[in-house]
Parts: sequence; C-alpha cells; structure tokens
Amino acid sequence: MEQSLAGKVAIVTGGSRGIGAATAARLASEGAHVLVVDRVEPEALPDGAAFLRIDATQAEDSRAAVAEAVSRWGRL
Repeated sequence: MEQSLAGKVAIVTGGSRGIGAATAARLASEGAHVLVVDRVEPEALPDGAAFLRIDATQAEDSRAAVAEAVSRWGRL
C-alpha cells in the first residue's frame, strides 16, 4: 500500500474500538503517526501508534492529547 500519509500526525478520539479503531488502523497503514485517545484502553494498537487515556469531552484532556502528539512527533 502506498504511504500517502507518511509523516502526517493524527489524533483519533474514541479509537479503542469500532470505527475509531478501524480509522486509526487505516491511518497508520498509510504511514501516519497516530495517537489513539479514549477512556478505555484498546486491546491492540496499530504499529507505530500510541495510546493516551483521556476524556475527550474535557477541554483540559483534549489539550493534553495535542501536547502529547506534539511532544512525540513534533507537530499535529
């Protein structure tokens, strides 16, 4: 598969299960760095992805997710 998102950085909220997990996997398979954020820990993460337990409905937690992505990969 072509790495059309190589070098891009994404945050996927609700990424532990279902559509969110599928989205995170697809982004990672296309080369993106992916920060999965959710209130529950995922059973598995795509290669190269990271996880942060947050409640995305809380502004402070959402800011923490952005800070984590920037800390890991230099940008969002």
